[in-house]
Amino acid sequence: MKKAARLMSAIALTLTIIICFTGCGLAEFTRSLITKDTDDVTANIQAGDTTLQYIPNNPVNATENAVAGTTQPSTNAPTQAQTQKPSKVPGTQQNATENSGTQSPETTKKPNTGVKEEPIKDIQDLLFATDPNKASQILETAGFAYDEAQGIYYTPLYPWQRNFGYNVGFDMAAPIAGMVFDTIRIEFLYDEREWMVQIWKGQYGITAGAEIGLYNRDPSKAMQYDCADDEDLIEMQFDFYNQGQYVFSRGPEKHWWLTGFKIFHMGIPFTITMDMTLKFTDNAMATAFLQSLKKQQMNSILNPIKYKRAGSTIRILWGSQPAGMDF
Repeated sequence: MKKAARLMSAIALTLTIIICFTGCGLAEFTRSLITKDTDDVTANIQAGDTTLQYIPNNPVNATENAVAGTTQPSTNAPTQAQTQKPSKVPGTQQNATENSGTQSPETTKKPNTGVKEEPIKDIQDLLFATDPNKASQILETAGFAYDEAQGIYYTPLYPWQRNFGYNVGFDMAAPIAGMVFDTIRIEFLYDEREWMVQIWKGQYGITAGAEIGLYNRDPSKAMQYDCADDEDLIEMQFDFYNQGQYVFSRGPEKHWWLTGFKIFHMGIPFTITMDMTLKFTDNAMATAFLQSLKKQQMNSILNPIKYKRAGSTIRILWGSQPAGMDF
């Protein structure tokens, strides 16, 4: 039993390192293996061997997320595996004062990425969901957590990375770790501090994902931002689309770094779309943020930016608008 536990821990550590640091070469190798297995199963079924037929899971209706009323920081991941786009957040669809549109939540299937996701998710569940005393501790040490329902990785509220703040050097070094993403820095003044909301989307090694970060600093400091303290957290949410197809959701919850990463999922940055909702402390903070966002909107070409505002809540669509979505 001890040998088995050590083996499981070693496998989990290896997978964690791969998730965090490797490039796409291993992903392509794994893709070829999984695709080959899928082709073999298909060939056997066509030959009449019914014992190898794959029975897909029934789709689960996504639960409706609500921004209003959330007051406590939460590190919980969404509780339902979502194969359909969830209902949008009330308050950002109606009575919008900017770039108004009508709400029409559509259901879309996940994109076909060429990788059979079920066996991969089974392995992840085995490592990080059914063995919390071993593998999950290794993942937590790396600053991440695993959402069993959606099969994604995310950062909890208090990872070790929170101690180091942010500066632009982090993004400059990202390609060394196999990360290729688009990012926008929305800087604004509020409450005698310099604030920044930064958003990312793209390929992170063998995962595709997105991030929303909230930072601030004293005006006397240069370059380095501090991660937002608990009293400065704002409510965040985003839906992640790839090539117009819904993939997963994060939030709504109060956070300073809301993230989500899907392993063995391939996405070119400009084909990824983030549908975000940010609920700021008050209208003054939302106004300051929006003034800076408008400047970014003027420079967006491959990654168009749209927004709506309802009081202190701002909904942002970054990327191509998925078919069937009214914004």
